[in-house]
Amino acid sequence: MKKNIALLFSTAFLLFSCSSDSESSDNSPESNGIIGTWVLTDLRIDSSTNNSNLNFAKEALDAFNALDCDIASFTFNADNTATSENKTNYIASNINVGIGGLTVDCPEESDTETTIWSLDGDQLTFVNEDMEEETITITLEDENTLIIAGEDIDENNYDGADAVFTKQ
Repeated sequence: MKKNIALLFSTAFLLFSCSSDSESSDNSPESNGIIGTWVLTDLRIDSSTNNSNLNFAKEALDAFNALDCDIASFTFNADNTATSENKTNYIASNINVGIGGLTVDCPEESDTETTIWSLDGDQLTFVNEDMEEETITITLEDENTLIIAGEDIDENNYDGADAVFTKQ
């Protein structure tokens, strides 16, 4: 289960972690809405989904949030560069399940990477871990909530969930 939680967060991180040769300098209203720092704050699970791995991932994320521990964050800049900070590679040794329930410690280490992004409506384009351009659908639920569908993160493991990022 620990690997699945790490996979969820690291995949979300990888969506933004590589660089691109994009020539876009799109300053359209929809692009301006994404500019800023976004922190992973919730995992919404469809009520009809009965998946213990998703439930565990949500519980762990809630525990990290209670510690004010930002596991993954993205900063989108007006010049179409983005920086990600990711602690997911370091969480495995910071989660313990015992008699008292789930306990977590915030990882002290993180990975930081930079990429180029473009947004056309709800289509966010970036370069994936294979150095190929990839486009996913995002939802700006309001000016402070960005949603990435679980199937865009990993269709085999996270279908029925949404990763929720909150603007800081």
